[in-house]
This record gives sequence, C-alpha cells and structure tokens, in this order.
Amino acid sequence: MIDFEASSTPETATGGEGNEPPDTRPRLYTVDKPGRPKDLTVDFDRAITLCGYGRYHYELVFLCGLIFMSAGFQNGLNAYILPSASCDLRLSSGEKGLLNVAFLAGGTTSAMLWGIIADIFGRKNILVGTLLADGSITLISCLSQSFPILFIFRFLNGFVIGAPGSLVFSYLGEFHAEKQRAKSICYVGFFFTLSWLVLPGVAWIVIPLTFNLRLNGLLLNSWRLFVALFGVPPLVAGLLLTRFPESPKFLVCQARYKEALKILRSIYVANNRRRTHEYPVKIILAEGCAPTSKEEAGPKSGKEESGGVKVLFGSIRKQIGCLFTPPLLKYALLCSTMLFANMFGYYGLGLWFPELFNRFETYYKLYPNCTTVTICELASFVNPLGVGPVAQAITRVSNATGDALPFLKVRQTVDDNISLGEEHIDEPLCNGTIDEKVFVNTLTMNAISLLGNIASGYLADRLGRRTMPVATMVLAGTFGCAIYFLETAFQNLVVACLFSTFIATANMVLSSVIVDVFPTNVSAMAICLATLSGRIGAIMSNLLFGLLLDINCGVPIFLVGGVVILGGLLGFFIPKKGVVNDIRIAIPA
Repeated sequence: MIDFEASSTPETATGGEGNEPPDTRPRLYTVDKPGRPKDLTVDFDRAITLCGYGRYHYELVFLCGLIFMSAGFQNGLNAYILPSASCDLRLSSGEKGLLNVAFLAGGTTSAMLWGIIADIFGRKNILVGTLLADGSITLISCLSQSFPILFIFRFLNGFVIGAPGSLVFSYLGEFHAEKQRAKSICYVGFFFTLSWLVLPGVAWIVIPLTFNLRLNGLLLNSWRLFVALFGVPPLVAGLLLTRFPESPKFLVCQARYKEALKILRSIYVANNRRRTHEYPVKIILAEGCAPTSKEEAGPKSGKEESGGVKVLFGSIRKQIGCLFTPPLLKYALLCSTMLFANMFGYYGLGLWFPELFNRFETYYKLYPNCTTVTICELASFVNPLGVGPVAQAITRVSNATGDALPFLKVRQTVDDNISLGEEHIDEPLCNGTIDEKVFVNTLTMNAISLLGNIASGYLADRLGRRTMPVATMVLAGTFGCAIYFLETAFQNLVVACLFSTFIATANMVLSSVIVDVFPTNVSAMAICLATLSGRIGAIMSNLLFGLLLDINCGVPIFLVGGVVILGGLLGFFIPKKGVVNDIRIAIPA
C-alpha cells in the first residue's frame, strides 16, 4: 500500500515557473479526477463524501439492519413465550408481569452506561461484545426450568441488548455523509418493523408443536425452542460485525487520524473500484467533535488503551460534563423530550391496538346484528365468557416496552407421558388458539409500517431536518386522537395502520437527527439519554392509560395523542443544519 502521507506532487513540492512561490492552498478535487494533486485538506463530511456511496455502504446498512432486527426480536419475545411458559412454569399473573418488568429494567439500567462507554472506547467493540453476549444469554435461557432463573436471564437480555438497540445508529451514521445519513438510518428502521412480522410468523409455526424432551432433568419443548431460535441472529450479527472497522468519524475525534484515513481509503476502493492511492485526501479537519485536547481524547489503541479504573471514571466524568454543558444541554433535553413524547404514544396507544382488534372480533361474535360500537363502549364491555373490560386486560398484560401483544393466546399442550407431580394430576391441560382475524390485522398493520420506513428513507434526504419529525409526529398524534371516534373494526384497522406508520417513522427519524446534531464524541451518549427518556415515557403511558381508562375513556386517548403532537411541534427548535458546538481543529493525518 502506498503511504499517502509521504507522497508529494510536482505542483506542491516546488514552485511554478520561474521563482514563483509554491501554491499551498487546499484544492477541492472530485473523485472522478484522479490525476489531480493529492493534497486535499477537508473536514470529515467532505472526506466521507469523496468515498462515494456504493457497495460498502449497502453491506453496512444490511448488517446494521440485522443488528437492529436482533434488538427487535428481544423486544417482542416475551409476548410469545409467556402464554406457554406460564403453563409450563406455573406462573401467576404477577410473575408474568415481573418478567416483562425484568426486561425493561435491564434496558433502563444500562441505557446511559452503553452510551458513555461507547463514546470513550468506540462503537464497534461494544456492539460486538453485547451482540455475542445477548445471543449466548438467549441460548442458555431456553434451558430455564423456573421463574427466578428465567427472570434473571430476561433482565440480562434487556441489559445487553440496549447497546445494539441504540448504538447502531451512531455506528451507521458515522460512516455516512450528511446527505445519506438520515436515509440510511430510516432504512435500518425497516428491519425493526420486519422483526415484528417475523416473530409472530415463527411463533405460529413453532409454539403449537407438541414435543417434550427431557435431557439430564431439563425439560425441552416448543417455547424453549422458540427462544433458542432467536439467540442465533445476534450471534450471527456479532460475528459479521467483526469484519467491519471502527467508526472512522469516532477515530478522527480520538485523534487516530492514520486509522481513520486507512478506513476511508478502503471504503473508497470498495465503492469506486479504484486503487488506494487514488483517494484524494491527506489531511482531515477534526470537525463535529466536542472540544477536547489530544491527551483527553479518551483511550487509544494498543498499549495506550490501559489506564485503569481512575482513567475510565475520569473519561466518563468528562463525557457527561461535555453533554450537560450549554449549548449541548439544550439540545439534549430537546431530543430527549421529543423521544419521550414519541414513545409515550408508540407504546401507549400502540399496545392497545391488538387488544382492540380482539375486542371488536369478540363483540361481533357475541352480537352479530350489531355493526357499530364505540371505543368507550368497548372499554367497559365485559365478555360473558369471562374476559374482563379492556382496561383490565391492558393493565394485566401491558409491557412498558411495547412488547406485549395480548391477542396471542397460544399455549403449549402438555404431553400425557410427562409426569407433572402428584399435586398436578387433576389439573386441566394447557391449550389455546390464535384468533386468525386478529393475527391477520396485526400483520397488516406491521406490513404497512414497513412501507412507511421505505418512504421515509426516500424522503429523508429530500426534506429538511425539521420537516420529517414534525410532520410524522403531528400526523401520528392526530390519528391517535381519532381513535376516540372509531365505531367499526375496519376503521380501527385503518387508524392503527396510519398511527403505527407515522409514529414508528418518527422514531427512526429522531434517531438520525440526534446523530446529525451532536458532536461525534458525545452522540452515542446523547442517543442513549434520549432512549432512556423514551423508555420512561413508555412506562408512564402504560400506567396512565390503564388507570385513566377506567375513569373516562376519552381522557387517556386525547392525552396520549396530545403529548405526541406537542412533541412533534418541538421539532421546530431542531437546528436546521450543522453540528451543535461545531469545532474545527486542523491536525495533519
């Protein structure tokens, strides 16, 4: 490989004709003119733009999509194992709720931790480590034979999957120029929605299976096989990620310029099918980095990386101090509030739609001559067969992360040949069915959301930074309020599709905005802070929805819709372009 830093050209090494001094001004040449002098000094965004956009980025987007899909699988797993596991492990309603809380508590506990560590040590290593850990924990958890063991594993899953679920945006965004960044992140959001289509499909096939095996005292059956299957994707994603480098933008902010240039050259070669020495950049401006000295840039590679606990906590203190100092503090609070409002609606109303599907179908079966029924009538409707009001159903099965899909009633049939102990001989066998109409409606809702992800990717680089989050959240809040006026199952399906599409798209767009707005060496922490706020919003919306629905069904509906609209309007305060606290430090590579 040609050492670019030692190269020179006739125009820059000597003067022009006669005794004229050499022209040392930076020259901006495009990649389609490789014969020009290689003395280009640019900021990172220009450097990554000169790499072009092609095969390297397509592969990276696909890999990050697989990573985000793995996070989506974990977020939705509880909904499909609890009905069967509750029979197998004899779980009470309280214990089932605690399993949902365990996963949420794990994710909330680690939310800020992963962002801080990633801004100090880099994105790639944290992503690889947590993906491999999540896959391993999931595979081992399928052997759980009691509630306490399963509780611990679900907590650990929540703890580690929080890193891939949020840091993937920082990692992906820092390989892209500003023009393609939002688009690529929106396309990655496609995979999260896709995961919620794959989960019920696999559950429908695997969980009703009736096999039961005992190996060394361990019972293995269909729901455990289902869990094991979803331990594979994070392992595959983690192994594939080892083939990719660290974020070059992160390396620039860590003053590791030679490593960053090497990565940029490899991207240039992959995208343009040209030779390494043709990449026209020698010096990178450390733009879009929070102000730190070279000594304070954080742990370096090799021997410099070992600094002990004191150095680690010193770096953590500096990272937190940087993010919580004006003007970054204002935008950190703004983005956190917007994501709070987004997830307040996403997991508040979003969780209710499957239950509404089920309620409409149940009501029509009991009263076939009645073609319309309002939401408020459904909220207080009591099924004579034993299912309580909607409000009680939501409170009983709600998962603050939006994972629970209460319409799924699959339960494992216990094999007659398996001894359950004398105290259980007279207990009825566990069984159940899926309401196919509800299942189809839910798949339709998620499929429409996929189209929204694709559309947002197409529009992201064609609209202003403020336009997408404001428009999608205001529209989502409006359709959320429209729920109050629904009278038929078809109306519910249409509104559910529109609400889910806009609120999910807004979630992805907000993540891309955070990557754009914040300096590289605090962007991961900013995303994790916003994610933490969003999870708090999810918890609050579920608690308030269940409580207020018993009092007046219109109050929680308009509250959730209003909060989402208000959060969208806050998008007008997002900077139109550029990075907050834009610092430019020219340091030779």
